[in-house]
Amino acid sequence: MKVSGIVELSTIDYPKKCSAVVFLSGCNMKCGYCYNYKHITERSYEMSAEEVFKNMDLMFAEALVISGGEPTLQPEDVKELCKLAKEKGFPVKIDTNGTNVDVIRDLVENKLVDYVAVDVKCRFDKYKELTGIDGETIKENILKIINICKENNVFIECRTTFIPTIMDKEDIEEIASTIKDCDMYAIQQFDNEHAYCEEFKKIKTSTTEELLELGKIAKNYIDNVVVRTLDGEFRINNDLMDNNKNNIKNRR
Repeated sequence: MKVSGIVELSTIDYPKKCSAVVFLSGCNMKCGYCYNYKHITERSYEMSAEEVFKNMDLMFAEALVISGGEPTLQPEDVKELCKLAKEKGFPVKIDTNGTNVDVIRDLVENKLVDYVAVDVKCRFDKYKELTGIDGETIKENILKIINICKENNVFIECRTTFIPTIMDKEDIEEIASTIKDCDMYAIQQFDNEHAYCEEFKKIKTSTTEELLELGKIAKNYIDNVVVRTLDGEFRINNDLMDNNKNNIKNRR
């Protein structure tokens, strides 16, 4: 398989577990805000599934996360890696942009993944401009993936990196109302410093408080909502929102 990098041990990529993360090369989208695009398109090493495991911290890693790029562009290699992980007793999480439903279905129905995380980039009528992919097609795909996961008791997370000036609260409202059956929705802080395109580096990132307000909008549709920022991760609970804000201010 074509690999662009491996993180031996991560505490943030698989909830409540230490994990190793393998980044597979290549992507079928070109998002200007992507912090990883240069690495996954210009850096590529040919590795076997066994070689991937030799580069993991097997003493402390409790799970495997397969990310990218877009992992589903290498379906047979991903399946082999998942099989090896399950043989070794590792839970598996896969990150995807939702373009290849059949690959996700195959992994889920064969019990090769325990957790699927789908990026929902923006409001669906903006998809073509932001990613080059038709938004209505992606919308249908994401809904199919949610249903596949729910039918097979696989945890399904949807997540959106919020980009000011390009997105607004209407984006979050439309996304949340569409993906309301997912197990968790995460709104993530935009990292302008490491964006791929120069025009995105000029966009000011949202504050934690602004993202928490967006989280409250999503909470109207989805029970389990989190906001991920440089300050940490915050679970949206309307009753505790004021306390969350106070805690943020106290840490600064």
